[in-house]
Amino acid sequence: MPDDAFRLTESALEMREMQTREYEGVTDIEILSASAAVLQDLGYAIDEIEKELGVLSASKRADAKDSAEIAGKIALDVADCLLTLFIGCENDAYQSSKDVQDIKLTLVVLPDSGRDGAHKVRLTIQRVVWAKSGDLYDQETINDAEVYQAFFDKLSKSVFLEKEGL
Repeated sequence: MPDDAFRLTESALEMREMQTREYEGVTDIEILSASAAVLQDLGYAIDEIEKELGVLSASKRADAKDSAEIAGKIALDVADCLLTLFIGCENDAYQSSKDVQDIKLTLVVLPDSGRDGAHKVRLTIQRVVWAKSGDLYDQETINDAEVYQAFFDKLSKSVFLEKEGL
């Protein structure tokens, strides 16, 4: 086995840094509670909270339609139908366009081993995109720094309110 078989790549470390924030002076339960409030405000359903493990999972279904993609696929269908006018129209590119997406989040709260009273919070976001036909269109882990920053900005405000008992 290579010596670096379990070593994280530079991009994996950057991704982990983007997904992680640190909070001080607040308990793991307060962070979980604040996180649940933020996610519910954003339209997510809380699927599960494991307080002892510091894990929260949430999900929501959202529109994934791309109007330019749909217009292009309908145009392809029309062109195919015109070409096969005498044979009949059997193509349906529109059915392969994006329809909905399932977004799943997992949040983990762990005590910072290096500092008393500090906790590290890591959020991961995945999405599964479904085509109009019901087939899988795409699946990915979200790696957009702005998405994570926006969540952690909201969480920081919520943690402050939770800590102040407001």
